[in-house]
Formats: sequence, C-alpha cells, structure tokens
Amino acid sequence: MIKIFIVILTMFCFGYEENKESIIDLEINKEEILKELEELNKVPDFTLKSHDGNEYNIRDLEGKVILLNFWATWCYPCRLEIPDFNKMSEKYGDDFIILAISISDSKKQLIDFSKLYEIKYPLLYGTPKSIDQVSLDYGGIYSVPTSILINKKGEQVFSYPGAILEHSPDGVYKYLNDKIDELLSAE
Repeated sequence: MIKIFIVILTMFCFGYEENKESIIDLEINKEEILKELEELNKVPDFTLKSHDGNEYNIRDLEGKVILLNFWATWCYPCRLEIPDFNKMSEKYGDDFIILAISISDSKKQLIDFSKLYEIKYPLLYGTPKSIDQVSLDYGGIYSVPTSILINKKGEQVFSYPGAILEHSPDGVYKYLNDKIDELLSAE
C-alpha cells in the first residue's frame, strides 16, 4: 500500500513519462496485492484434534461452509444446541461442517460425553494454551456457546454469542440456516 502511494506521489511530483517503469511494476504487483488482501480477510488459521482421533485445520476446509461452535460439556445451553446442530449437519451434507471447539474439556471427557449424547459433528479439543490462542484469535470468546459462520473463502460472515435453537423465538436458527443456504449456493 505504501508502494502505491509512493508511485502516485512520484508521478505527481515528477511527471508521468519519467515514472512509466514504476507504473508497470505496480501493475505486475497488482495480482500479488489482491492475493494478500484476500488472505487478510480470512479467519485465523488453527489445527485441533477431535475426540475421534482426526485432525482439523481450518485452511484445509476452505471450499466448505463452516460453523465454529465454542462450547463446553458443562454448559447447559451448549447441550441444548446438539440436536439442532445434528439436524443442520445432516441437512447440509459434505459442503458444510460444524466444528465444536471445547473450551475446557479433554479428549477423555469428550469421548465420555459423546457416549451420552449423539453428536454428528467433530468435537475438537486442545491444550489450554492452544484453546486460549484460538479463542483470542477469534476475537476473544467470553461466553459459551458462541458460534461463528465462515464462508467457502474462509471469511467470517456471522457471529452469535448464545444458544442457537430451532424453537427459540429469537429467530437466529432460521437466520443461520438461511445464511448457510445462501453461502452454499454462492460460487
């Protein structure tokens, strides 16, 4: 960005003819600049393991619509979301994924929890330090549940602190499903 400013300022001060090479250089870098700007819009990268032994990297999931759900097994509203999230997971198939990031549970706790609750999406965990870093990278997760919707390009498009329930009068569940439909149909 500074380079663009310098080239324009130089053109203004010393004339266009003397600065053709800088303009050509600027054109060559235009694609590089646009690519860098696209990267700036993407959500922060992370890799976490799931309770079933798989590893998930957010960059590897680009091309899918992603719902990050920060939650915990001890959180009652988080538990209430599970049946509705299972429906969403089944409804949208392979082009959509829910990643439930536990803010405080170990692999064993998640395995034990999944024996009590049928969950059709990955339950992610990490060290306290790695989970704190992901939480900070995503703007600071101060309450659970908190959900973040990410488009196919890896950009955050919606965030909601609170339970997303189908039969809640707030309409967030319907809004979220409409938004997912829109994102899945986008090229």
